[in-house]
Amino acid sequence: MIFGRESQVNAPNAQPVSIVPKGALLHLKPEQIRPSPSNPRRLFDPGPLKALKDSIRTHGVLVPLTVYRLPGQERYAIVDGERRHRCCVELEKEGLEVTIPANVVESPDRMASLIYMFNIHSFREQWELMPTALSLQKVIEDLGGNPTNEELHELTGLSTPQIERCRTILRFPKRFQDMSLEEDPKKRIPSNFWIELYPVLNQCGDFAPDLAAQLGRDGITDRLIEKYRANKIKSVIHFRRIVEAFDIARETDRKEEVGDRFREYVLTTEFETRAAFDHFILNQRKVQRAVGACDRFIVDLQRSRVDLTIESDRAELVSKLTEVIAFAQELMEKLRSSDPPEELSEEESENIGY
Repeated sequence: MIFGRESQVNAPNAQPVSIVPKGALLHLKPEQIRPSPSNPRRLFDPGPLKALKDSIRTHGVLVPLTVYRLPGQERYAIVDGERRHRCCVELEKEGLEVTIPANVVESPDRMASLIYMFNIHSFREQWELMPTALSLQKVIEDLGGNPTNEELHELTGLSTPQIERCRTILRFPKRFQDMSLEEDPKKRIPSNFWIELYPVLNQCGDFAPDLAAQLGRDGITDRLIEKYRANKIKSVIHFRRIVEAFDIARETDRKEEVGDRFREYVLTTEFETRAAFDHFILNQRKVQRAVGACDRFIVDLQRSRVDLTIESDRAELVSKLTEVIAFAQELMEKLRSSDPPEELSEEESENIGY
């Protein structure tokens, strides 16, 4: 979206939104400025904030804030630049006198302010996904009805996949969303946790209906949060292993077995994700590779037309085919036996394809 134009969206009750950042450049004290309550960026991690503060301590504020004057007051609200303002407030507490350059624009309504901040940040460091999702929720509410992802893309500048990810997060109860707004990054549940978990929750009732009835979606979610905090979900991407195990179970008539494993996994905090599900995935991939090798072997032999080879040249081929038959018969006997499947090696587990 280009600044200085009106943004429109063909959604119910939508009105043209003006986001024209024009006005006088002033130099303000930190106490003359207050953060905007509608700022989509709600997480300010201490590491990057310290680096910015050190830069301002040395060079001052190089990029002016964008602010608007609060009605009936001599104070201004931030449209863009809350991180810079936070650093200036801290520097004043440390005894450094700070003046902040600020471009004063016309007072926007909530929608205009949100859209303006969505657009300026699309050219800079990305916000955390949870604050973005909560701010997108405000845009959806203000538009009324149910705007499409494409309409929201045109209005906010967010990509369609980003919007869909945000909408997935918004399907979780607020108490879970709040866990991704924790100020301490070490205690914060990453926003991607909810996105990767969502397809697991959608299918768990099909594989473990008793567990779903006993705990419900929120109860299962609580158990998996506990497992994540115990470092038994090493990466949220590992939830994809569960989804793949579900898919394999449907294809191989192992639904009950995978369901039992999922139940044990949820109820046992110490049961790590890959330890629980890699067995199903890797074994199935081994089988598929072997089936592919058999298919290629047959096709290659058919294409070679070895049946037309003259008799004097056949001895070596017959000997090798006899070796292949012996190997295949031995392998089939092993497959027919009731021995338990071999344990996965660490190397095999690491090379599972994620």
